[in-house]
Amino acid sequence: MILTIGFILFTVIGTISHEYGHIIVAKSFGYETTLHYGSMNYLPKGYLEDKDVIAVRYLTKDYVDIEYDSWPIDIKEKTEEYNNILQKRYWNKKSNSGLLVTVGGPLQTTLTGTIGLLILIWRRKSIYKNGLKVLDWLAIFLSLFWLREIFNLVTSIGGELISPNGTWFSGDELHISQGLNLWSGTIPLILATIGIVITIYVVFRIIPKKIRLTFILSGFIGGIVGFILWMNIIGPKILP
Repeated sequence: MILTIGFILFTVIGTISHEYGHIIVAKSFGYETTLHYGSMNYLPKGYLEDKDVIAVRYLTKDYVDIEYDSWPIDIKEKTEEYNNILQKRYWNKKSNSGLLVTVGGPLQTTLTGTIGLLILIWRRKSIYKNGLKVLDWLAIFLSLFWLREIFNLVTSIGGELISPNGTWFSGDELHISQGLNLWSGTIPLILATIGIVITIYVVFRIIPKKIRLTFILSGFIGGIVGFILWMNIIGPKILP
């Protein structure tokens, strides 16, 4: 039960901290940011106060719950006109900031996981001799931030197998590959492979054999429950 609760908590912590990785980079470029339960938004400074943004928001206020294709032609044309103006005003400058903001999330996640792994490697002799202490358990949960990379790859491939749409990869990793003009699976596969290696090391070299099965089952149950609780029940209410 304690391990399961730990996995639930760290699933939530990992999700939020991942988004803060994006936010830190975005803020370093001067963007205004907002945090949501499973995502973040960033906009140029002053964007929301721009008269044209306010105008297009007012223009489309009666159509926000209607599919774009069903909008009146004149509303769509006017909206596109405003969007073209805003695109040139705020987004038309050549910059790699968007790619770097995307990198910020996976970078935070993998860096945190790597720090946890390094702590475990540093303390491995003490762990073998004296057993797992509080610091070691913290490092274990931090190192398993790498599980996100495995989870993303498995769910994206699983989604394609269940409901084919021609896309085997998804998420930040896909966008990073595309931003670097690489094959779409390059970053997802590299990070997932590293994640698998680290997870195997932690589970089979750090976790004592007598609680290994309990740990694996707790991780499976806690990860799923934590994801559902945060992404579908608690998160939308706290950080809509």
